[in-house]
Amino acid sequence: MRTAALLTPAVIASTALAGGITYNENIDGDLSGDRFAPTFLALTQGLNSITMDVVSSDTGGDRDYFTFTVDPGLVIESVILADASNPNGGFDSTGFVGFTSGNVFDFDPDTFQGTLLGFELTAPELIGTDILPALTSQGGVAPAPAGDYTFWVQQTGDDLTQITLDIIITPAPTTAAPLALAGLLAARRRRA
Repeated sequence: MRTAALLTPAVIASTALAGGITYNENIDGDLSGDRFAPTFLALTQGLNSITMDVVSSDTGGDRDYFTFTVDPGLVIESVILADASNPNGGFDSTGFVGFTSGNVFDFDPDTFQGTLLGFELTAPELIGTDILPALTSQGGVAPAPAGDYTFWVQQTGDDLTQITLDIIITPAPTTAAPLALAGLLAARRRRA
């Protein structure tokens, strides 16, 4: 019974990170530059890794917008900045990541009007850091509950910057407890 009690949290943690998707603009195509029609990504429970290449342009920068839905019973546990670097050896690897609820990005980056739950600048020293608290600092909550969300990512400098966000979606805290209990009961039955 003690062994089952010790193993159950590890099993739940590994199950929570299994699955998910990987999206890389270099392989899967450019994300939408239209905040009213962001690219829909079918994020699922587990680790979802999104890699974008952004660079400045004459029209305000290469803006990447993507949206996704967190299903009922799940939450966005964390958003880890996994990479912020210059694949071509540039010096400016600081990009911008904005976050809002809904399936469009109603915050206008040209007029600074609309809803923005929060943002973070992707400084290299933040690699490996959970940026979800900054992304929800203007009225959102962390972990972020079920619902529709949209990201805006861009680089306003001249250096091509690669940004990778690891979005971790897990069962909501109220749904994790029954999973742990079910694991304990199953282990108990096997021993009996």
